Amino acid sequence: MSTLADELSDLFAPRDGKNLTWRNVNMTLKGEKGAEDRALLSNVWGEVPKKEITAVMGPSGGGKSSILNILSGRTVTKGNLTVDADIRLDNFQVDPSSIEIRKQIAFVAQDDSLQITATPRECIKFSAKLRLPRSITEEQLDSLTSKMLEELGLSHCADTYVGGPLLKGISGGERKRTSVGVELVTKPALVFLDEPTSGLDSYSATKLVELLKKIANAGSSVLFTIHQPSSDLFNSFDHVLLVKQGRVLYSGTALGVPEYFGARSHPMPANYNPSDWIMSVAQQNSVDDLKAKGFFPEDTRDTRASMMLKKGQSMRLSLIDPDEMEVNQVDPRKVSVCTQMAMLFKRDLVNIKRDTTALGTRFGSTVFMGVLFGNIFAGVGNEQFVANTSLPSHAGALTFTVLMNMFGTAQPALFAIPAERPVFLREYSTDHYSVFSYFISKLTMETVMTFAQVLLLNVIVFWLIGFDSNFFLFQLNTFSLAMAATAAAVMLGCAIDDIQQAQEMLPLIFMPQMLFSGFFVTISLIPGFLRWSQWLCSLTYSVRLAMLHEFGDCAKGINVFNPQEQVECIQMLDNYEVNMDTEWLYWLMIFVIFFIFRALGLFILQKKASSFY
Repeated sequence: MSTLADELSDLFAPRDGKNLTWRNVNMTLKGEKGAEDRALLSNVWGEVPKKEITAVMGPSGGGKSSILNILSGRTVTKGNLTVDADIRLDNFQVDPSSIEIRKQIAFVAQDDSLQITATPRECIKFSAKLRLPRSITEEQLDSLTSKMLEELGLSHCADTYVGGPLLKGISGGERKRTSVGVELVTKPALVFLDEPTSGLDSYSATKLVELLKKIANAGSSVLFTIHQPSSDLFNSFDHVLLVKQGRVLYSGTALGVPEYFGARSHPMPANYNPSDWIMSVAQQNSVDDLKAKGFFPEDTRDTRASMMLKKGQSMRLSLIDPDEMEVNQVDPRKVSVCTQMAMLFKRDLVNIKRDTTALGTRFGSTVFMGVLFGNIFAGVGNEQFVANTSLPSHAGALTFTVLMNMFGTAQPALFAIPAERPVFLREYSTDHYSVFSYFISKLTMETVMTFAQVLLLNVIVFWLIGFDSNFFLFQLNTFSLAMAATAAAVMLGCAIDDIQQAQEMLPLIFMPQMLFSGFFVTISLIPGFLRWSQWLCSLTYSVRLAMLHEFGDCAKGINVFNPQEQVECIQMLDNYEVNMDTEWLYWLMIFVIFFIFRALGLFILQKKASSFY
């Protein structure tokens, strides 16, 4: 006898579907500088009964994706864009932009947002593990994943990298099917797909729609946009919504298309693909001509007053009733935050291991720069004091070593989140994990990588140059600086959208730090109205700590060769405004800057993620 956990791991287990209906969907773009407003969608209406599939078709720019995005809560009134819609689930009026509703709708975007170093098997299991109840065992997750791979025709490439622009992997069609599988593992009541057959051959497209039919037969309502399907594929649709310039040209069954178009002076030729015909009619005739012939029907459905959810009542879109879960002793909760962080960290670890090019570039460049820099300043720290010669070179080598540790670690941190933004937004919006879990897992991996990179550089240059300070204090100082600098970089990365923007923002991280470090210009010479900025720059404190540890004994007269050397060391510390009695303050400020920028980064990421769709 099958248990409830077994049913949860069954891809085609019966589910509590919902009838989705919408009416009076309007989207308007406000005109600029007195121009007229532009209606992008006008009184769009339609429905997706549970256990059925509905295809949205129409010429490019007609509003197909806009309809899908509004129904899924991913497009709302914002700025110059105004959205108004009456959307109902089982006649309960709902706001699909509500996070509780939106997270329960499976949405497959047109762009494939997958981890490029993961495999289809790993992508699908990762989604299932994080989104299904924690009671499901690893064996059941493996069974569900294998069944999904088989149904999607991905078994032959299940363990091949997804791939991307710089990493060879599965084909575009296989990536699309993987994206579909990632969303279908939750057995959702509502399934939205934007151009799911794009990039697929006829056979693969047919197999995908057959899978969607099976999902619908289990109880789901399936809505998707599609361009020009084959005739067999078109005839398999339960409903078709044809739109042109943001208006409903036809809404009804797929089999009713020939009669509808024939009655309006556009009979379909014999042996003609219906989808090609209706698209041809929509594109070759103006809105006025089509309207004159009876197209663009009004919504004549029985418009009963919608029911409103009572206070505290929720629109449940889950597979199994929570009460039934309790009776069957199945824990309905998702995995814990700790499990989310562990899985994200493991995925990042695997990504680093597999992306050998990026890993080799990062540490290879560190070795190259360390060897080059170390040889240029070789032995500078070991030379006996020569006024105005060895001491400035010694200080310069120290400062540039600190700078190199900041540069080498902050840049990868700045690019990390923008590079993963599409994957993160897709997974967050479909309730894979919380922003906190993602942020902490990235911080953990970043800490490991930063420590290793700083250690590698310091091991190369420290003894080659001949620094006098304690190596472990030097490692702690440069590592703390690197973490504070990466915190600022991550905060900036959370606020921007792509890598190109990140590259343009690099000077905002590095230039102020360098200018206020005290090396290029003495702090006292900086104009007073700008001098306060030094307190926001972690490099300022790190350089002072490095100078204090390196020249502090010299300034105190310990191990000096002559009195003049002590005078020069004291002058060196004065130039950098180093106070030997406030070492604790320098450490404290580095950690304060780290925590402030980290907290700001988490806040910004949370706001950006919540308002993206």
